[in-house]
Amino acid sequence: MMPLIVHYVELNFFAMTILCVIFLNMRRPDRQYSLDQKLFFLLISANILLLLLDSMLWILDGKPGSLARTLSIASIVAYNTLNPVICMIWYYYVDFYIHSSKERLTKVLFPILLPVLINLVLSVASVFTNIYFIFDENNVYHRGRFIFLLLGICLYMIIYTSAFLIRNRKKIAGKEYAYLLFFAIPPMVGGIIQFMFPGAVMIWIASTLSILIIFINIQKDQLNTDYLTGVYNRRYLDNYLQEKMKNRRHHLIAGIMIDIDSFKTINDSYGHDNGDQALKYTAQMLRKTFRKTDFIARYGGDEFVIVMEIDDRAELMAMVQRLKEKVSQFNLEKITPYEIRLSIGYDCYTKEPDMSTMAFLKRIDQLMYIDKQKNA
Repeated sequence: MMPLIVHYVELNFFAMTILCVIFLNMRRPDRQYSLDQKLFFLLISANILLLLLDSMLWILDGKPGSLARTLSIASIVAYNTLNPVICMIWYYYVDFYIHSSKERLTKVLFPILLPVLINLVLSVASVFTNIYFIFDENNVYHRGRFIFLLLGICLYMIIYTSAFLIRNRKKIAGKEYAYLLFFAIPPMVGGIIQFMFPGAVMIWIASTLSILIIFINIQKDQLNTDYLTGVYNRRYLDNYLQEKMKNRRHHLIAGIMIDIDSFKTINDSYGHDNGDQALKYTAQMLRKTFRKTDFIARYGGDEFVIVMEIDDRAELMAMVQRLKEKVSQFNLEKITPYEIRLSIGYDCYTKEPDMSTMAFLKRIDQLMYIDKQKNA
């Protein structure tokens, strides 16, 4: 029995190591994260916690004493409670990935949360009954009479998410649809095997495989990020702006072109390291100024572009003024031996026949150069 316990604990810690590497590889303290990225972090964290709890249950199983019994009961309650939580996070991740709407997540919050709350009640009640589990006088774990309810809740949420994904498959690219759909397969198969063969603990190791596959695809997104500043790059800006203009609804699309004045002077006078730092500081100010829903990209060299959805032009003017105040505040703090000055061009997209995305970028670029001449 002991070699089997060691085997499963080793597998769990191997899976946890993979998840920790993924987590640390993705995390950057100076980067803004979208909601789907935050949900992915939660997915990883929940999986790590489940693997840790599973390992504790293996280690504590059959250990004598009241302390071991208390820890075993607490671990199994937390473990059973978290099982459908990771399924819930997965649904929210898929929903936001497809619709990119926080408002929609708010609307579907309770219907998805309800099975999790029911399972929480059943998990806690199992301490006093044998719904999910029971520990005998030797502190050995045994399944409860209604453990199939836990499997049913998890399978229901996985199947529900998969069906939702299939219904909305035309809204995302084929490859994205394939790997998102595949995510559910390993843990679902692992859960069925684990239910049929109690000694075969597969589900959360299988889930680690799914997360790894998603991560590999997420890594592709880094191709769309400027490595120096952490904002998006020109290639992704072109695709984003074209898609945003094509699918815009009730909001106005606003664009802001920004150029760092005398950037060549900063490079020549203080060195290229300080020039790179000026770009980083500018990107930081942009992230602090604009909303997390606004798109920030490095257009090239010392130029940046922000794309926003706004209700009226006054909102655009207010954001530009806010940026100017952030820059003034930065210069007053004298963090650098030089001052950062920006030339700014901005406008709203209109449905003119010749107004392509490139024409729109050219317009705000021209407005930026007009502002630069004023600052000269």
